[in-house]
Amino acid sequence: MKIVKGELAIGRFLVPYRIYGESQKHIVCISGAKQTMAAWRSFVSHFITDYSIVVFDLPGQGRATILSGDPGITFDEQIEVLHSVIEETTPGNSTILAAASWGTIIAAALAARYPDLVDKMILGSFGAKPSKAVIAVIREGQGLFDGDQSDEIAPLMIRKFGQQIPDSHKKQMILQFKGMSRDDLLSFYEHCKFVEQATDIEEFVTLGNITASTFIAIGEFDAIIDISDIEEASTRIKHCEFKMIPGAGHFLHWEDPSILNYYSKFLAK
Repeated sequence: MKIVKGELAIGRFLVPYRIYGESQKHIVCISGAKQTMAAWRSFVSHFITDYSIVVFDLPGQGRATILSGDPGITFDEQIEVLHSVIEETTPGNSTILAAASWGTIIAAALAARYPDLVDKMILGSFGAKPSKAVIAVIREGQGLFDGDQSDEIAPLMIRKFGQQIPDSHKKQMILQFKGMSRDDLLSFYEHCKFVEQATDIEEFVTLGNITASTFIAIGEFDAIIDISDIEEASTRIKHCEFKMIPGAGHFLHWEDPSILNYYSKFLAK
């Protein structure tokens, strides 16, 4: 399997990326908050036969570097990073996006601002507004950060909405948070403040502008997303298919790679 490795200087950030495969059809993957490009390993294995897969680390996570300025990453900065990655790594005028959790918001915003750039889009664990459950977790996590107990943040997240992910992934998450720098934690803190204050996705993403064929997947037992909110939001996207995944939680293909079969069926249409 051919692998291209590179880095992009985008504004005040240095963003690492990988391209797996040699197909002219590209899927660009956007990770959730504090998830690195490694979160897409099973996705790459599943789709590498038919697609080239682009993965990267958003600023504030993984190997991405903040060269200057505050550790907090603005919403517009995240969209511009995704835009630059797409333009650098994918040929032609349109591409496919696959996103998870917070990454779905960045993907949707990009597709709304640059509708001609995105052909199809998969949004796994898409969130239209913060639920009471996620706000409660954010506030408890902020208390741990303020009390200098940051090592307890990952166990809190696992306990509240990551119970169904494999033990190996739980260990990775715990080690990741233990290894975070103060700036990394501050970046995550600022991200959580943004999520807590948002009341509806339409405040910063005009869903009606999206022209990409879109597939929204939500786990039946996702503890931090209100499924009725997502069903309603899906009706605002012109060409959108909504699927509730039986037995799944928030982390979808992390929990069970067979969930990727739903994505395959969508892309084959």
